[in-house]
Amino acid sequence: MQTDNSSSGILSAPTEGVSRSFTEITFLHQTDVHVLYRAKRFGRWYMLKALHPDVRSDARYAQMLRKEMEILMQLQHPAIVGCLGLEYVADCPSGSERCIGECIVMEYIDGQTLRQWLESEPDTPAKRREAERIMDEVLAAMDYAHSVGITHRDLKPSNIMLTRNGQSVRIIDFSLSDSDNYAILKQPAGTERYMSPEQATAALPDVRNDIYSLGVVMQQMPLPSYWRKPILRCLQPIGQRYARISDLREDISRRRTRSRRLRLGTLVAALAIILALPGILGGLRSERMRRALLAEQNRVPNAIAAAVQKMDEQIAATGLTSHTDTLTHWRWLDPQFNDKVLAANAFAYDYTAQPFEGFSEDEMTDILVAMLDRWQCWHDSIVGRAKKVISESAP
Repeated sequence: MQTDNSSSGILSAPTEGVSRSFTEITFLHQTDVHVLYRAKRFGRWYMLKALHPDVRSDARYAQMLRKEMEILMQLQHPAIVGCLGLEYVADCPSGSERCIGECIVMEYIDGQTLRQWLESEPDTPAKRREAERIMDEVLAAMDYAHSVGITHRDLKPSNIMLTRNGQSVRIIDFSLSDSDNYAILKQPAGTERYMSPEQATAALPDVRNDIYSLGVVMQQMPLPSYWRKPILRCLQPIGQRYARISDLREDISRRRTRSRRLRLGTLVAALAIILALPGILGGLRSERMRRALLAEQNRVPNAIAAAVQKMDEQIAATGLTSHTDTLTHWRWLDPQFNDKVLAANAFAYDYTAQPFEGFSEDEMTDILVAMLDRWQCWHDSIVGRAKKVISESAP
């Protein structure tokens, strides 16, 4: 009987020793507060987030690090960075004489930030489809985080990672995150460009702060046109924003369905026109058809002009513009100043919320944007004048 000496399966080779210690520790990045390292254990890469040596002895920063770890341990979602816990690592990275010390042990994400993706990828139809998928994942992750009572408070493209294998989303950096369950380290925080106006002064967490930040992020994404109106609502004063991300997601889902139906209807209509083209060409010779085409061409511009006129009438009705032209002291300012400014803003939404027969969702959004642009110019002028009055009348 002949012996089969061939082997099957995995070829044996020298393997890495099994150790609970971290090996191949590499410095990645540092700020004034944190230092990030990549390290290997049991053949797998991890991210170590430690305090900068200059603040390591400060009890407040040690509390912040522990609070971030406790919050991360509550979050179990595929689009949120995973956390294994808090450990003391006595090892020193290559070229350093100081040990890493106490650090958060997290999954290592091999990929790029959303900011890098936006800057590096050309704007193509494929990128626009990818942008929508990415934002769907981000909104789902933050909806989950809010459902367990946690607000991120620093959402921005550099805190959203995309994995190299599959472009899956991972939301990172919960160092400024908070929850109502915590009674410590309550303070205003965030990145100025992405932070809501009220977050700069309010210490208590509010999910609507994250919704504002998401609106700024979505503004930078090449998203379909039906996202424009939800984005505008995210950026409104806090009382006019979505109360929950689930409401935002439902609104986007409805608009997406409507848009797909509209595209299908447009395709069917185009096919009908092609089939009826001989008859249409003959009818174009008539004066009635010429006028109908001209009316269709001017339909949206005329609607926008009418809407802007309505906004001008609403602004004039406040009486604030003529009032501030002769203003000499703050005490004479209309006591309902802020209410009238916000009421003019709300008028645009109420006006475009009524049914406009024959207008698509995108056309209604264009009308709303034109009205809000006119309101914004007036708002900047009126608020600037009020600030000047305050400064001139200050003792």
